[in-house]
Amino acid sequence: MNLECAREQDVVSAVLSGTWPGRCDESLVTHAASCQVCRDVATVSLLLREDLDHSRIDVRVPAAGQVWWRAAVRARLESTQAAARPMTWMHAITGAIALGALLAVLTAVWPMVPGAWSTVRTVAVDVASSGEVTTAIADGLVRSVMIGLVAAALLVLAPLAVYFALSRD
Repeated sequence: MNLECAREQDVVSAVLSGTWPGRCDESLVTHAASCQVCRDVATVSLLLREDLDHSRIDVRVPAAGQVWWRAAVRARLESTQAAARPMTWMHAITGAIALGALLAVLTAVWPMVPGAWSTVRTVAVDVASSGEVTTAIADGLVRSVMIGLVAAALLVLAPLAVYFALSRD
């Protein structure tokens, strides 16, 4: 069985150009009727050509004005987002500075809080020996632990607050 024919490309060209079978060379139509390969090629090519024609019918190209308008809206949106990016960074930096200032104030004010954590201090003093050095270490430890807990809470809550504040954008 022969799987190729010399006139196969001529049949494909005639089908793709839209001249098959009525407006092409009569000898080509006669040859395709007698040649199995050309007949199959003509059948498949016709189906593919019809499918291509149907797919072109379904395509709806938007008007040029609508394409331009969409492009303008997108460009405006992208430029707005690019312009807002430095402000987002400034908000985050300002939040970090505020957090640092709050921790500095908390560290400075903490010794002035009367009776803060006196029970923790007495337990720490009871555990340690009654010397002056251990009392000072226990007092410093209590203050450091409390400042550390407050700082850890703020370090967890501050990014969450910034995230929720900026999540609308």
